[in-house]
Amino acid sequence: MFLDDTRFPLVFAREEGQSPASILAELEGLLDRQAPFVLITDHAPDDHHAETAEERREKALFFKRTKDRFRKYCRAMIVIEGKKPTSAAVRLAAVTASKAFGFSVLFETDERRAAARGMLVLLEARAG
Repeated sequence: MFLDDTRFPLVFAREEGQSPASILAELEGLLDRQAPFVLITDHAPDDHHAETAEERREKALFFKRTKDRFRKYCRAMIVIEGKKPTSAAVRLAAVTASKAFGFSVLFETDERRAAARGMLVLLEARAG
C-alpha cells in the first residue's frame, strides 16, 4: 500500500503498488504538511487479515500518537467499494472507528464519485 498525494488535498491510499517508505511514515509526512485533506482508499476497512500482531500494535500506537493531528487535518476517509457493497457490520464498525479517529468514514462506488465527494467535504469544512 502507498499514498498517492498527486491530487492533494485528495490523498489516495492505493492497494496496488508499494512505497519505499512505510505507510505509517507516509501518513506522518502527510500530517506534517499541516493542511486539511481527505483520505480516499480502495482498501476495505475489514481487510487486515494478513497483518501480524506486531503490525497491529504498531498501527494502534501510531494512531494513538497522531490522533489529535488526524482530527485537525483529516476531514474524512472515503472507502471505494467497487461493485461489492460494504456489509452493514463493516459500516457499523467504520462509524465506531470514525468517532475514535475524529473524522467521518464514508463510502462511494468508484474513484470519480469518491473524489467529487472528497472535494465537497473539503468545501463544506472550509465554509464551516
